[in-house]
Amino acid sequence: MKVTKNLKAISKVLFILLLLLALIIGSIFSYLILAGYYLNLGVEVPEKNTISIVDANLDTQNTEAFDITVLNPTYSPSKAAIKEIWVATADDTVHQVENIDPQLPYELGKGETKVFNCNWDWGSYTSQALKIMVLVEDGSGAVIEVETAEVGLAITSTVFNPEYSNYFNVSIRNAAGSPNDFNITKITVTMDNGTEFQVREITPSIPALVKIGTTATFMCSWDWTTYRGMNVTVNAFTSEGYAFHRTSTTPKKAQLSITNPVFATTDMTSFNITVTNSEYSIDVANLTTVEVVFSNYTLLEVSVEEPPALPYVLQIGDSVTIKCLLDWSGTREETIDFYVSTPEGYLGYLRYAIP
Repeated sequence: MKVTKNLKAISKVLFILLLLLALIIGSIFSYLILAGYYLNLGVEVPEKNTISIVDANLDTQNTEAFDITVLNPTYSPSKAAIKEIWVATADDTVHQVENIDPQLPYELGKGETKVFNCNWDWGSYTSQALKIMVLVEDGSGAVIEVETAEVGLAITSTVFNPEYSNYFNVSIRNAAGSPNDFNITKITVTMDNGTEFQVREITPSIPALVKIGTTATFMCSWDWTTYRGMNVTVNAFTSEGYAFHRTSTTPKKAQLSITNPVFATTDMTSFNITVTNSEYSIDVANLTTVEVVFSNYTLLEVSVEEPPALPYVLQIGDSVTIKCLLDWSGTREETIDFYVSTPEGYLGYLRYAIP
């Protein structure tokens, strides 16, 4: 009986040992199959941590932040230390995200997924691709490319009337296909050197809602007299965090116009034009050059018969008729462009079809 019991005990122990051996062999066999699979794919089991970004969320109602979900796969050899998060914009500029929740560095365990809230304003980068990059210590980081929302809001025009240099008008349209109504909260003007002016007096007053499919025009009080002939960028900001921009050039100190072209068929060797320096100019115009551009894009500087001779100083609010010497008999029924210019860059222009 004791022998039988001993044999039964040995059989149980042997069975357990055989079962453990089978499990070990099965694990080794599975590993070999998996390793062979990776080798067939040309993929090596990573020796360093290799994280991935599995999701990115940019909320169109709040452009001041975005969320990304980062995964440290189970096959990583250890925890992954997340060091920094950067954003590359379409203008080839790379921006570091400073304010992140949870704070960095952050240790992401094997198989762990974590959502990081990144406080970075992407409102000026709508309708373009952003590359979000996550850097890790002693391992491979991750990059994800996301398309920011196409927002229907846009500055459609900025009008600087030379008659009234103490204000300008800006029109803002919210397209019919826009995802939201937008609330305009601030309008500023930026010069080429980076100087920014905030417009304090605006009609209608802001905040102002621009609904889907509508256009709003704002009269902005800002004295641009000393900024004539300069590039200015008008910026509009919304409570949702979006920023919209439009660059234009303010009227020059002297506003020239060309009127009353006279082509007399009795004399096809000359023609007359009248040049006016607007009464709203703040500078005289020293007329020096008259040019003609033909339909084949040929440019020709034409001579002027005295009087008056060029250069000629045209006072504010005055006009002068200039006789231009040019044989135009071979250009009848052709549309040509006339330019009158000054050394200061003041320019008068007219397009005219020769009879």
